[in-house]
Amino acid sequence: MKSIKSNIYKTSGILLLGMLSIFACKDDEEVFEKTRLFRPVLNEKLYSEGNTIIADIGKLKEAVSYTLEVSRDTFKTIDYTFDSDTSYVEINEVSVGEELLWYTIYQVRATAHALDAQYDSKVSDLGSVRTQKYPSNQGVPNLQFDVTDTRARVFWSTSGDLIDGVKVYAANDLRLENPLFEINLTQGQIDANEAIVNSLTPSTTYQVAIYSGETLRGWEIYTTKPSLDFGDRPVYDLSGVENENILADTLGDIEDGAVVIVEPGRVYQANGYNFNSSVLIVSGYGFTPALPKINSASGNFDIVDGANIDSLVFKNVAIHGDFSGSYIFNISVSGTIGEIKFDGCQIHSQRGITRIKGGIGTIDKYSIVNSVVDSINGYAVFYVDTDGWTAGDILLQNSTFSKCQYFLASRSNSGSITIESCTIDQAPEAGRQMFRWRGTAGNDNVTGGIKIHNTIWGPGWDMSGSEVYAVKGVQGLGSTTFDIINTWSTSDFSFASNDIAGFPSFIYSGTADDLWEDRENVNYNIKDRAFSAANSAGDPRWRPGL
Repeated sequence: MKSIKSNIYKTSGILLLGMLSIFACKDDEEVFEKTRLFRPVLNEKLYSEGNTIIADIGKLKEAVSYTLEVSRDTFKTIDYTFDSDTSYVEINEVSVGEELLWYTIYQVRATAHALDAQYDSKVSDLGSVRTQKYPSNQGVPNLQFDVTDTRARVFWSTSGDLIDGVKVYAANDLRLENPLFEINLTQGQIDANEAIVNSLTPSTTYQVAIYSGETLRGWEIYTTKPSLDFGDRPVYDLSGVENENILADTLGDIEDGAVVIVEPGRVYQANGYNFNSSVLIVSGYGFTPALPKINSASGNFDIVDGANIDSLVFKNVAIHGDFSGSYIFNISVSGTIGEIKFDGCQIHSQRGITRIKGGIGTIDKYSIVNSVVDSINGYAVFYVDTDGWTAGDILLQNSTFSKCQYFLASRSNSGSITIESCTIDQAPEAGRQMFRWRGTAGNDNVTGGIKIHNTIWGPGWDMSGSEVYAVKGVQGLGSTTFDIINTWSTSDFSFASNDIAGFPSFIYSGTADDLWEDRENVNYNIKDRAFSAANSAGDPRWRPGL
């Protein structure tokens, strides 16, 4: 009997525990509360077809509609707000009431709505996208050669109806409604598929459109150059002079601080001129699609012994030479130089760009900006090849350096090196140093440090054809600091020895050939658009933009 009662008690206890657990589960199920919808995300990146933007949003099960907002200034202001009851949205005249602008960057964001507004999602930024360019047979201007300070060259191909008119609009007339002036083309201009627009204002942006009758056929953006105004400096304009020796002949007769204007497309001989005063050698304006060219193979520039020169500046010129024997500067005597600067230059085939090999002196600043440099032999982009001279600040900015056996070198201390937004490839030669400071102990540093920011660096130059690309980081520089930010190397860059700590900041997963269009022909346009630093590192001229 006791056994039976015991079993009854046990069974009752088990049943009671089971019932309690069931009720407990029901209580657990009831604690979940409804929450707001997730932020909308895209199935694929925003893209455009013509001047329509497509936003393919991942469908949210509980979403009944979406609100989209469109901006052109990262939502400081909002151009359009509209609702869609589908997650696949075309942003165009139908949805916003007017055509989107052509070839314009827009930003888009979205909010998902639930039946009950309290559960609406938070706003989601969907990104930026550029609408396509207006379909046109108008040529894209080269803003180096197709525009001056007051004129613009407009050109087109023969296609469709006859082009017989040109209209010029202000930059802010985005829908091309109020032309500043019109040009009825002559038969000669029509036959040539080209016209020159005159009477423009320097340093001003215009939209220049072509027409067939009243039908718009296309337009392009032109920004005029600053006027060639050099204040009260003496100016020597060599335009129209056919004598190749005129530059060297003129330099011997100019005043300190003079400006010498050289003509696009013409060749000038350096002829071994020795500078004794400050000068700016600058390209004039014109529609010839080539920079003025100075031939340094006819004799390297130098300075007069004991010269005290404020600045030697070359702007918008090409300087070509002999890979085995010519320099732009091969300074052999004593002196003082405030700055040597190359701005907007094309420098090709030199034994060295600037070599200082003798005498005693100082150069406060050495700058290469907005330039393209290639095929430089053993005396580097800048080489202080004597302990009698010292260099202050070295600046390389917004420039490209390709195929340099040595890059930067010195036998004495320097003040600072700044490399900002540059593309550097095949420099130095494999097995050689990126930075070679080879002075005696205590005379082999960059005292203010070396900064390398927003730059892309490819592998070393395989001059021997042995398929070896590794470079050495430094020689000397034991007390020199490095500041390296957003600087990338390609995967085929490597150090053979003497690594630079912290270099690079990041490594691109592909090779140099994967990243750039045509390295051998100095075409460093970014080929791999998936490269995350495509628009934040390297020489800006090669960046793809949106």
